[in-house]
Amino acid sequence: MNNDNPFYHRGAIRQVEQFCGREAETGQILGLLRNGQSVSLIGPRRIGKSSLLLHLIRPEVRKAVQIDPPHALFVHIDCQEFGESPPEELYEALFDNLMDTAAEAGLPTQPTDVPGSYRAVDRLLHQISRAGTAVVVLLDEFELLAANAQLTPYFFARLRGLTTKYGLSYLTASQRPLFNITAEEEILSSPFFNIFVTLPLGLFSEDEARVMLAQRLAEGIHNFSPELIEYLLFLMGPHPFFLHIAGYHAYQALTQDKPLITPSDFATLDDPIEVEAASHLSYLWQNLSAEEQYVLAISNGPVDTLRLLEQQCLLQNTGSGYSYTSEVLRRFARRQSVAGLIQAGPFVIDQQRHQVWAENHELSLTTSQFAILVRLCENAGQVVHSDDLETAVWGEVLVDDPDRLKTLIKRLRRAITPYDSWIISERGVGYALRSPD
Repeated sequence: MNNDNPFYHRGAIRQVEQFCGREAETGQILGLLRNGQSVSLIGPRRIGKSSLLLHLIRPEVRKAVQIDPPHALFVHIDCQEFGESPPEELYEALFDNLMDTAAEAGLPTQPTDVPGSYRAVDRLLHQISRAGTAVVVLLDEFELLAANAQLTPYFFARLRGLTTKYGLSYLTASQRPLFNITAEEEILSSPFFNIFVTLPLGLFSEDEARVMLAQRLAEGIHNFSPELIEYLLFLMGPHPFFLHIAGYHAYQALTQDKPLITPSDFATLDDPIEVEAASHLSYLWQNLSAEEQYVLAISNGPVDTLRLLEQQCLLQNTGSGYSYTSEVLRRFARRQSVAGLIQAGPFVIDQQRHQVWAENHELSLTTSQFAILVRLCENAGQVVHSDDLETAVWGEVLVDDPDRLKTLIKRLRRAITPYDSWIISERGVGYALRSPD
């Protein structure tokens, strides 16, 4: 036990005792690699791809399936270092890592060529292969390698050739599928990109999320109540990175003797958590296309786009539709400007298509009800005069019926139930769209 905040992690998990979950993914990947199958691990930024790769290079993790040394060597290369490097630097890095890993495994190897050439790597692999040892090359941040303008189709074809000659396998990690991470069709046409099984890395299961929180808390002097844990899971979802952010701020509050007992106490964590999460969410948002932003805002749309957003851990399939993976993401999406949409409170309105959604559910409104809700949402938080609302519905036509607007508002409230309390009546003035809380 110590006084340090145990939720300090913001980068890859490097200590074996700190790694949590991913048992199903670990077993699946190792099973494929054991059979010589190359694997493409894909998942959004900060979902834990690097942590998983670092976990897999530990011999004790691979021992159960007998691909630990000397049965197999796992060579790890961080492609962030080679985003603009020539092929010679990649060959040299692969050669050096192979030499070091072979030495650690007690395999006798003798370099026969100068490092920095394909020939040196090829001859070294030949020696390792003759010893009956398999080789797996782990390429983290692989999209940077695929986008490297100095690496030609010939370079990737040579990497592919090593799989045929020596049974070598690759495990790549990238944010998007391999066919999406290079704009060069000539590179993409390389046979190297046809040898992979694609595996998505997504959110923790709820059980994994709870275990991770418990594991971190076991390192410190404070504990979280069951109610606080439920609130953090509601706020952040089972996302390992976001949960570390939430856990950090909750733990800091307890360290500073701030009470975290009631729901109002929990809500005091929202601002610091959302501030830290904002930069990550902004990165994800800015890397979406306009169509993807639109679909994320309404949590509805073409199946292919919904599935892509699910793959990015932004939406989850509930069986009856799609919903946000966390409350903090829902709030963030509501604050974004999306072309063609009005967002206010629980409502998202597409004026051109005459559609309204409230918390992922499409509402059925008449033309008059739609016009009223649009005007209220455009002026969310402000009182809209009754005359302005009447003009929005009926234009400048004067009708001596003081109750017609009240009747329309009553029907609108009924149509948007259970969000009817968002329409606030300001006696003698008009109406406002405002949170009932």
